[in-house]
Amino acid sequence: MSTGVLVSGCASQPSSHKDEAVTDKRVIDQGKVCQDLGQIFTKSQDGFSDIRKQPSFYNKITIWQTDYQPLEGGCEIWQWSNRYSYVCSRVLPDEQTATHAFDEASRVISQCLPKSWSQQQVALPDEKGEKIQYSINGQVRGSLEKVSTGGLFSKAWTVYLLISSLENTQ
Repeated sequence: MSTGVLVSGCASQPSSHKDEAVTDKRVIDQGKVCQDLGQIFTKSQDGFSDIRKQPSFYNKITIWQTDYQPLEGGCEIWQWSNRYSYVCSRVLPDEQTATHAFDEASRVISQCLPKSWSQQQVALPDEKGEKIQYSINGQVRGSLEKVSTGGLFSKAWTVYLLISSLENTQ
């Protein structure tokens, strides 16, 4: 697993004659990543029902495993009450590494975001990180965040991707 990239298959590589096969594979991977990310946004409409597997039940939450892993960082589907969220997180050792991962993920997601969705940069309080919100029909349904999660002896930062379903009222 790469230490600086949240989105897999999207690292930039210089092109040369020796790298043509690698570059072609990267382009194919980019297309696959975009297809998978687009599907995650689309699948949020039905609570990710067809990609949820192997539930683990806890007091107030169920965590579903999923084979749908276009992003690095251990993605899962969380269910509480009648709401589902596709969640990926990645703890990184410092702000510079987290910024690189956040910027790369943001770049790829903005290229892959379905046309019916919009994105907006949002300020976090006390300059503790960055956040981009994703909306459909004016309703915020997801975000990409880079936040300081370090403490007294740690300078760690975490990059999160969260895509939520509508509240299911059935």
